Amino acid sequence: MKTIHKRGLGVLAAAATIALLAGCGSTTETTGSGETDGKPVEELTIGFLERQLDAPYYTAMQEQAKAIAKKQGFKLLVQNAGGDPVTQLNQAQTMLSQGADVIVADVLSPSTEKDQFEQIADQVPVVFMDTGIPGVGVTSVTSDNVKSGQMSGQLAAERFDEGSTIKVGVLNGGPNDEVVGPERQKGFLQGLEDGGVKYDIVAETSAVYAQDKAVPATESMLAAHPDLDLILGLNDSMALGALTVLQDQDNTETLVAASADGQKEAFAQIGKGCDAQYVSTGLNSPELATQRAFEIATSIGSGETKASSYDDNEYTKAAGIGCENVDDYYDPDSIF
Repeated sequence: MKTIHKRGLGVLAAAATIALLAGCGSTTETTGSGETDGKPVEELTIGFLERQLDAPYYTAMQEQAKAIAKKQGFKLLVQNAGGDPVTQLNQAQTMLSQGADVIVADVLSPSTEKDQFEQIADQVPVVFMDTGIPGVGVTSVTSDNVKSGQMSGQLAAERFDEGSTIKVGVLNGGPNDEVVGPERQKGFLQGLEDGGVKYDIVAETSAVYAQDKAVPATESMLAAHPDLDLILGLNDSMALGALTVLQDQDNTETLVAASADGQKEAFAQIGKGCDAQYVSTGLNSPELATQRAFEIATSIGSGETKASSYDDNEYTKAAGIGCENVDDYYDPDSIF
């Protein structure tokens, strides 16, 4: 992920703010606070701001959004920020100038982007998905990151002796990951404790949710701490990257788990048995999140419902997935 320099961020964010205040916006008449008078669904233009596409989860969301747009007949604008919050703000401005009636966004940095998205949400309804900004927009449709992480952690605890203390290395989402990652990590560690296992986090490093970046991150982690008992990836892509390194090094002692996602490649590893090296993950369905986010977006954009009628947060189904229930979730033909 790119390093965001504060000075450059301030200049570009200010430019985006000025442009937003200039009044470029939706062709749907707004009534303040993101409310809209509505138009037929097939006449809507909906913008989708993707945070990045270097993990299958995000690709699955994009493909699901395209399928929904094709089925319902609305125009879909898609932009990929490539992991850069400033790029995402500029893309949001572009969508406004293109006449977006509603924007669905998976934000990168809630604190960095809050002021600008507050202004966007005053012009068109904004529905957040996966990562939102508290107190901004219509609602945030996310998995229950703490609960799913906790359920995965409880399953992982079963692989260790009750009362033992294990050494843990964590692959996290990087400095912009201000909400989702910390919640997933908190939940997983709580799950270990619930299972009677104590832990010592001896290493934490960023792999920004990408499998390819998790490989060198894991190599560095193991070089400094070869006796790790468990590597926790805050998503399956990072955990799969860690598993690749362990296999390449013929390390069969260090276990791997993810706090969330439910990627089919992870399910395949978990399904190898209750002594498999990949222990558990938590459910974070891109399909469920995308379906619900766009259901809300089209409902508000068409005037069927009001933005004010939604809760600040909506959570998709939470579940912990391990060797005993993985067959209930694994579909080798799924996008994700």
